[in-house]
Amino acid sequence: MKYYKSFILFSLFAWTFISCNTDDLERDIDALKDRVTNVEAQVQRLNDEMNMIRVLLDGNKTITDYSINGDTYTLTLSNGETLTLTPGATGGNYPSIEIGDNGNWVIGGVDTGWCAEAEDGEDATTTPQFKIEANAADGGKKYWYVSYDNGASWTVLENGLAEGTNSNSNPISGVTVNGDNFEITFGGQKYLIPIVKGLECIINVPEGVTDGIWMLAGGGESSFTVKVNLAEGDLVRVNAPSEWKAKLSSYTTGTTEVTVTVTPPSTPSECIIVVEVTHGVNTATDQIKAKTTSDSYWAEYQAGFDIKIGDVIINKFDYPNAELKNDGESITTEGLFFVAKDATVSLSNNSLKDLILIAENKNEYSKVKTLSGKPAIEVKLLCKGIHLFAETEGLTRAYWLNLGGKEAVEQVYFERCKIEIPDGKNFSYFSGGVGITNFVIHSCRISMARNTASLNFLNLYSRAYENIEIKNNIFYCRDEDAYCNSVLITLGTGSINGNVVIDNNTFINILNHSSNYYVTLPFKSGWSMKHNLVWYDNGEQGKTKALIGKAVDGVTIDNKDFVNNRVFTTLAATTLEWKIFNSIPGAGFNNSIEVATANTPFEDGFVDVEGKYTLKPEYQGIGATIK
Repeated sequence: MKYYKSFILFSLFAWTFISCNTDDLERDIDALKDRVTNVEAQVQRLNDEMNMIRVLLDGNKTITDYSINGDTYTLTLSNGETLTLTPGATGGNYPSIEIGDNGNWVIGGVDTGWCAEAEDGEDATTTPQFKIEANAADGGKKYWYVSYDNGASWTVLENGLAEGTNSNSNPISGVTVNGDNFEITFGGQKYLIPIVKGLECIINVPEGVTDGIWMLAGGGESSFTVKVNLAEGDLVRVNAPSEWKAKLSSYTTGTTEVTVTVTPPSTPSECIIVVEVTHGVNTATDQIKAKTTSDSYWAEYQAGFDIKIGDVIINKFDYPNAELKNDGESITTEGLFFVAKDATVSLSNNSLKDLILIAENKNEYSKVKTLSGKPAIEVKLLCKGIHLFAETEGLTRAYWLNLGGKEAVEQVYFERCKIEIPDGKNFSYFSGGVGITNFVIHSCRISMARNTASLNFLNLYSRAYENIEIKNNIFYCRDEDAYCNSVLITLGTGSINGNVVIDNNTFINILNHSSNYYVTLPFKSGWSMKHNLVWYDNGEQGKTKALIGKAVDGVTIDNKDFVNNRVFTTLAATTLEWKIFNSIPGAGFNNSIEVATANTPFEDGFVDVEGKYTLKPEYQGIGATIK
């Protein structure tokens, strides 16, 4: 296997309107459009070349067909994939891209830890993707961003400034058809990909594929089909680990489909199933990643599976000392803990620096009770599938979770949790000496008790904070015929330097009659609060309700970041007037929210004090959906 190394640069030209003449203005607008188009083309070209490099690294694809349009080649691979390639110099400002001696991608001079090379005949697992966006941390300058998970998450490249000029060429400097081979000049060397007309090996994606992984029940038979085009003497094989019993159906020559039947082990397991077609000296392959379904995070951890909480990957290799806590046991130290099904575990140490809590069973919450005061987390708190509640004796402070200490809090993540906030308590409080890098709460049920004084869910203080994501959660008042007086987020004299996303949440009898809005952050351009749903049948006080207190003076607020916020009430004579911002953030901004009193967004079976409901079909996509 050869190591490919390439340093590529790309530029965005600065532009300025220098004339108020209409013709000059039109020309400048056209020039801006051309530059935007050029940026898009540069990004597309780099991603196309990364795909081509992936094929070179895999080394197990052939080309079944190709066409040429000017300088652009369109290639059809033996697994049915189509690639477009336009080689040659472009004059840009690309990030540096290379493969280190250890086989990892090195992007912007940094070893990413992601393997670039194919191993044991399998495809390379990661192909970086790139985009250009403004970097708020550097005054909005354009930077390259990279993703290693097919665009699910993006990271700015510290050395990836996309502004400037140079004359460097692309990594793929030449392409030509040489007999029965497609010849690529890359990094000063020539590489060949065979052209074999008609050779195909294309797995038809079976049912049960999620995020590129075929999920199937352990111990039972499942199957998928493979499209092939066989000549006399061609061979078809399937390769899988021995515990994954895989067999082929019979096959004949011509264009046909072959069935692969798989019987996986009954225990948690995952593998890559490879199908190959051999034609003479050439072999075409396709593959599918398969994984047995399981309802146990603990069993998957023991099997070596990854468990994801936000952007953190938990497995037994990186976290080898996990414990399974059973009913009646206590957590007294920091670390990784799984909580058994139907168990109630106590969190009895109130000063834990780094703590990860995961339910044993995927479909049921595991209970964790906090004792004798407030738990203090200094660095990291990650929870998945946890029902968090408190023993109220000893809760003398106005807040429950104390987030802070000698060091900054790096990550506070709650995912698919049930959070039962103690009566009359704020949920969290950040100590005055620290900030937080990432606060994420996804797909959680959060309940509060009837109260008259306004309580804060996320009470920020006077420090600098980065990213806050509150998505797909249900906030509800757990007392019957009552409302909860609450603010979602409040900020003291501190600042938020990253991004804020408050999308697809549902608020059931959660109102605020002290400040008259849910969020007291000064909102910035690009932050969002959209697709949220408010329902209430209690709490008629005041005249005006706003989702957000205000916008930062002088910033541009776009309506698209605040669309589809809906308010419903059973109170036909409601006196509340709802809007997005307490004051209109700019000319042309649609600040109003219509209040619906004649209909309900929920199907029969809605229980407000449990936060349980099913949305009617016409309201799908608004509010939270938690299975």
